[in-house]
Amino acid sequence: MATVITVTLLGAGPAAIDAHAASPFVRTCAATSVRVVEYNTSVGAGSVNDLFWIENVSAQACALRGYVRTAYVGNYGLKRAKVVHNLVVAQADSLGRNGNDLGGVKRGTRIPTVTLVPRTGRASFWIYGTDIQVGSPSPRCIISFKMLAWLPGSASAILVSPMRSDGFFWCGAIAVHPIVPGASGSDPSVPLRYYFGVPS
Repeated sequence: MATVITVTLLGAGPAAIDAHAASPFVRTCAATSVRVVEYNTSVGAGSVNDLFWIENVSAQACALRGYVRTAYVGNYGLKRAKVVHNLVVAQADSLGRNGNDLGGVKRGTRIPTVTLVPRTGRASFWIYGTDIQVGSPSPRCIISFKMLAWLPGSASAILVSPMRSDGFFWCGAIAVHPIVPGASGSDPSVPLRYYFGVPS
């Protein structure tokens, strides 16, 4: 089940243009233009890959380029508590496809400017991390039911709820992949059944 996220974006300057952009006059997606959902999660052998969708619900085309910034509110350890805190979770920008992480862009290519066509346009990105303590010293783990995210060019946070209220579980740093066209979080795109075993 997808979770709808309220998005607040600032700055509506012209987007950088490349092969994925339809027009040099397409502006950055505004808060009223898009919705964001956590589509699904792939978990295995300690690796966690979360796929997020950004969908244009407006009558105007808009564009995005770059990486989402994140922060988490919750608890250290893996047990939910009533009192929550701002958590420290290191983030690295990653092109993707490095080890157990899914999606991203082909190495040696530019991060795309993604134009979302009116009503039906969709972009996507992955966040990769682990949910087990591996290494020395052991990484600090968190549990969170509130992720804050900032899209490129935004000074305001997006409140993100985990899919099915399962929570976000990370041990150590996370890697965020760039926003890419389509639903798969990959550029070039791949069928969703490749990741989740469901029809695309």
